[in-house]
Parts: sequence; structure tokens; C-alpha cells
Amino acid sequence: MRKVTFIISSLFLLAGLSACSNNSAGKNSSAPKTIYTVKEVQQGTVVAVNKRIIQPRQYRPNGNIGVSVGSGGHAGIYGAMDILSIGRLLKGPAKPKVINEIIIKRDNGEMVAVTQPATVSFNRGDRVKILQREGEARVIH
Repeated sequence: MRKVTFIISSLFLLAGLSACSNNSAGKNSSAPKTIYTVKEVQQGTVVAVNKRIIQPRQYRPNGNIGVSVGSGGHAGIYGAMDILSIGRLLKGPAKPKVINEIIIKRDNGEMVAVTQPATVSFNRGDRVKILQREGEARVIH
């Protein structure tokens, strides 16, 4: 019985830890679906850059805790939590994300605003390229 309990506990722990993993490979990496695809490229000039902060959602774990008393007079505390709750508790509180809202005047005169993570710095007057594909856009130098 102990062996089965150990195996089940190990599986829950591994599942919880895998929920905490971060698979980002950096700004120069591409997801497999972006390889060999066509993107529309437009050029323009940065008119303004506004930093924005996205606050994470407040999180409340899902679970139950109770007390049981056995017929032999044994008492115990038991509890159950879903795997995502365990993973989030192990990972710690989510941090706010900083993003840039980049307002660009395209060469054809149209104005567009693109929001993206603030991993690259943009300044007013910079010449940039806007990469567009399937409703998503990204700004690069």
C-alpha cells in the first residue's frame, strides 16, 4: 500500500512541477508553427511609446480541507487540491508584466498601435518594421 501511495504522490508532484515550468527560449526563438510562414511586412516611424503594466489575476487555490475521526479513535487532517493549485503555490505569486504600446505612423500615413512585451527599447522617431500574420503583429528595428 505504501508503494502505491508513494507512486501516486510522485505523479502528482511531477504534474505540479511541470505546471511551473517556463518553456520560453528567448526573443530570437520561434514556435514551430511560425517556421515557413508568410508575414506581411510594413515600415513606419515610431510616434510614441507608452509603457503599460499588466497586473496578474488574483489567485485563490481550489481545494478542501477537513478532519476525520476513525472508528478506532484515530483522528487526522486530510486535504485535496487540484494540480494547478499545487503548481501555482510552488511557483509563488505571479509578477506584473511590463509591455510597450508602440504607436507607429506607417509610410502610407495610417497610424497603428502595437502592444508587445517590453524586451526591446523603442524611441520616438525610430524607423521600424511591423510584421503581421493572422491578426498578430510585432515591431522590430
